[in-house]
Formats: sequence, structure tokens, C-alpha cells
Amino acid sequence: MRDIDYFMKLKYPIQIIEDPVEGGYTISIPDLPGCITCCQRWQDIPTVIADAKRAWITAALEEGIRIPEPTDINNVEVYKNV
Repeated sequence: MRDIDYFMKLKYPIQIIEDPVEGGYTISIPDLPGCITCCQRWQDIPTVIADAKRAWITAALEEGIRIPEPTDINNVEVYKNV
């Protein structure tokens, strides 16, 4: 059985949306439904999305939910808030 370390090493595409009104960023991993977080500073994004990913995967493993493999990063639409 695959464990948390296996899934944490996988490179999932992330979506980053800047909030021009309130400031900060909303970050999600579309391949992991409901894996979403936010932060105020750009440099905090890697840490907060890794924490959200770990929490999502941990909960999925505990509940017996199938964890999908990452989408091919070369075929992912790039989202940009303009």
C-alpha cells in the first residue's frame, strides 16, 4: 500500500489565484478535490500548500479514500488572475 511519503513526493499541479481586493493568494491542488488553502505572502505558498496537501492525503488515507495520481503537468491549463 502506498503511504503518505509516496504521495508527498508526487508533483501535483497547483492553482494560484491572487485576491486583488483583500490581498493574498488562494492556492489549491485541483487533482485533490477540496485541497485548498490561502496565505498573504507569495513566499509562503510552498509551505502552506505542502501543509494542505499533507492534511488532505492524511485524511484520505485514514478514511480509505482513493488518492488520484497527478495530472500530467504538461497538459495542465495555466490559471492566471488578470
